[in-house]
Amino acid sequence: MGTLEGKTALVTGAASGIGRAVAARFATEGARLLVADRNAEGLALVASGLGARAFAYDAAIPGDAARMAAAAVATAGRLDILVNVAGAYHRAHFALLATADWERILRVNLTAVAETCQAALPALLAARGVIVNTASTAAVAGIAYAAPYAAAKAGVVALTRTLAAEFAHEGLRVNAVAPGRVRTAIAAGLAPLADAREGLARHPAKLAGFAEGAEPEAVAGVYAWLAGPDASYVTGQLVLADGGWSAG
Repeated sequence: MGTLEGKTALVTGAASGIGRAVAARFATEGARLLVADRNAEGLALVASGLGARAFAYDAAIPGDAARMAAAAVATAGRLDILVNVAGAYHRAHFALLATADWERILRVNLTAVAETCQAALPALLAARGVIVNTASTAAVAGIAYAAPYAAAKAGVVALTRTLAAEFAHEGLRVNAVAPGRVRTAIAAGLAPLADAREGLARHPAKLAGFAEGAEPEAVAGVYAWLAGPDASYVTGQLVLADGGWSAG
């Protein structure tokens, strides 16, 4: 019997990368899965493979995250676990950063997360459930050429701790994972940045065997642990899964 047997979980960003790995891990732990992403085709493949219900949405569109979460809850009739993984990355010299890019990255990585949490909150409180958000090592140390991404992820940490403080008395646990370098396609298609200094935009792992980063499956278990009963006394925490990058 899996650690999430009998639980209904919604995982955003599930069409690829960390979100897909988390959804797959939750399936092995027995969760009833709801998956969401903007990539409708990739989402359909994941949903079919895992026996999940799929909900297409675009986190960049105001209110669409809330609509998706409400539809997922209505379809399932309950929600025990919300995992926010969907995100976007942008690379630019801060001096040249366009306001539109700043606003888009904050909306996708922070505002849409808040919208999803708010829309799912009544169901999660009824279930005395769990939220697991996705931050980044960029939230705790910054990362060059990605100011809106780092700022948004720092906001996710603050949101996580605030919700944990506000709703602990109602049994809701809220934590976040800060992955280090993980091999995903979040930066796929971005052009190389001219005049960028090598290494400033990386948080390299120190753990042997992870010099080029980890596969998404290497961090999926952290999400499963935070969502499950073994973390029942854990809330308001940021768990770094960074291959020892922050170890000193």
